[in-house]
Amino acid sequence: MEKQSNVKNIWRGIDKEFSQAFKESVLFKLYQEHKDELIIGVRNNYLNLYYNCDSIARIEYLKTTGKFKCDIANYYLGDGKGRSQINPIELCDRYDEITNRMDEDKTRSSQEKKAQSKLVLLNNLNEKSNWYCIDVEYVKSFNNKPEKKEANFNARFDIIALSKNKPHRVALIELKYGNSAIGGNSGIYKHVKDFSNFQEMGYFENHLQYEITEIVRSLKDLDIPVPFETPMKVDILNPEFFFITLNNNAKENASTPKQTMAGYLFNKPRWGCKRLTTKESVEKRICDITRKENKFYATFLFSKQILGNIMINDIIDIEQYDDIELPK
Repeated sequence: MEKQSNVKNIWRGIDKEFSQAFKESVLFKLYQEHKDELIIGVRNNYLNLYYNCDSIARIEYLKTTGKFKCDIANYYLGDGKGRSQINPIELCDRYDEITNRMDEDKTRSSQEKKAQSKLVLLNNLNEKSNWYCIDVEYVKSFNNKPEKKEANFNARFDIIALSKNKPHRVALIELKYGNSAIGGNSGIYKHVKDFSNFQEMGYFENHLQYEITEIVRSLKDLDIPVPFETPMKVDILNPEFFFITLNNNAKENASTPKQTMAGYLFNKPRWGCKRLTTKESVEKRICDITRKENKFYATFLFSKQILGNIMINDIIDIEQYDDIELPK
């Protein structure tokens, strides 16, 4: 793959008029009242309000009317498929109904997303954590659909975190919960390929490092307590890649998620792997991503903690995990 040579006119963030209006709205009051369970995601001139890392609403500000437009999945309103606009006041009034449906929905609000949300919230509420999570469900920006199609890149990163001290380390994090989705079309191979392509195509130096600045600036304009100044390009180091696995437990006579993952990663059994994939491994198709001499490598963190008992409050502090695999 050939790296991009210049930065296209892509930006991410909201302007001060938007942020000021939002802080004066019922939507901000809702966020303040539930900030122990809600996450704000900064997008291209709009915000996503996440509960369990699923979007309650896409929020746009209409400058011509001075009003907000909220868009929500009809499912959460009990109205079937598709999406609809919802008045901000109605969104606030129906918050409990919406979140109850999200809690009860086992297919749309998965354990993995709940765990993802819990990790981010615990980390960001911990003043002593070494990291601050600035985004969830990150998708790279494109100017239009043809450009996205040409790029052939549709990766979604679960979490982006920055270290609190300068120069800021950047952590791109993929989360797994239990043995679900380690194999298959959305499994470990796809995520490694996405991370590797992101790095090889130069998307970090040409896009993400600029987007990080806009994300942090926008969060601070919204009075979100980001514990550092808005970073400049020179303050941001190249990204590090992490795979976090929670519920690293085995059912009777079965493999742990770590053992299962190893079967897809390596050519030969490692990490106590009991069975190798019948398809080509990540090591064969891309590289051994546990070796620093390769073009792409990652850190793997494993914990036996499960939903209802997650206590990790410094998201990639290796001392808070039961098992780690550092690149060598």
